[in-house]
Amino acid sequence: MSDIPEPCKVCAQPSQGRNFGVWSCRACAAFFRRAAPRKTREDTFVGNNENCTIFENGRYTCKNCRLKKCYDVGMDIGKFQNNRDPLSSCSLYQKRVKPMSLSNFLGRPEFILCLEPDRASCIKSVIDVSYLIEKAEIIFREGSTHSVIPRRFENCLEQMSAALEDIKRIKGKEKIQIVKYIGKTENFMFWEMTFTSAAKWLSQIPEFSELEMTVKLKILKTVWMLWARLQKLSETAEYQRNQELKDDVYMWTDNTCMDFKEVEVDLKWCTNYTTEQMNFYLAPELDESWKKCIESLIELQPTNVEINFMLIQLCLNDAGIRHQGKVLEATDRLLKIQADNLHYYYARTLQLPHYSNRLTKLLKVNKLIEKSVRLRREKNKIANLFDVFSVEFSHPEMFELT
Repeated sequence: MSDIPEPCKVCAQPSQGRNFGVWSCRACAAFFRRAAPRKTREDTFVGNNENCTIFENGRYTCKNCRLKKCYDVGMDIGKFQNNRDPLSSCSLYQKRVKPMSLSNFLGRPEFILCLEPDRASCIKSVIDVSYLIEKAEIIFREGSTHSVIPRRFENCLEQMSAALEDIKRIKGKEKIQIVKYIGKTENFMFWEMTFTSAAKWLSQIPEFSELEMTVKLKILKTVWMLWARLQKLSETAEYQRNQELKDDVYMWTDNTCMDFKEVEVDLKWCTNYTTEQMNFYLAPELDESWKKCIESLIELQPTNVEINFMLIQLCLNDAGIRHQGKVLEATDRLLKIQADNLHYYYARTLQLPHYSNRLTKLLKVNKLIEKSVRLRREKNKIANLFDVFSVEFSHPEMFELT
């Protein structure tokens, strides 16, 4: 048998070897592999005699005549090689069966596996949190009162850092208590302390104080839990670095901390479901988010100025994206000012002109928190969809991250 390639037996174009027992080009070989296994096909032909020219004017004209020609010249479907993939064709791989998850077996997604529809709360109690808004308005009207000691600051980032140092100095005199139980009273206390603390922090930004009250409140209601997340993670990192807290213990309020494995969480006041059933909705992403953030913060040891910039970037960026309009204009302007202040701090105060690598690492912490926050918002949407909670808030936009 001659090894000299012959023209393609199907279309008469140059062939690239024997395919399915016949000299053929790659195009016809691929066509036969696609078309031959089909059980049915439309009996439509370009010509009337079912004997069309297969290749004409640079194109293949009739699929049915082309397939018929493939069979006529001797192409054999029995010569298909279906076991060319060494992994998928091996006997061990073929015998291995992927274990069926419980959610697939029951036909219910993981987040509703343990939920009982008769416990859903279609009628909800309303919790009025307008008093928190009123407290924030008073704080914003009073403005910055961070220190009784007169000091000169190069910019507001350094001024805010001084305020943070004052707070830490006061807190340093207090003993940190471990929380063993969290119920309705403890949650209300946490909300009030965190919301008013975030308002006081925002009031330290001079440019923020110049905004309209409605814009300031919109920003605060959106970012107070974001602010708390990064603030408490940074405090936890500092305490763990100084070996004042164990690895699995996290700061909760200004002078309290908790171990999630040890603390008892009572949810009877806000849901008919058990704590175990609510685990999907309320359990924090400790390994994926919190621990990674803390590890990075321990390694980088950010200064108070850097922490304040991270807080500003995290909070104002989120508020601008969510509200657009006047809020976006305000947050973009404030972010630009604070970026300039940070540059001045690095270049003049720290004498560190090449700081981009360090700043990138710091902002990766913010990215981890943003990812965690997106997941939290999605879980809360699912919880609302299935009426998981028996309470709702007078200002629900404030509690998307709780």
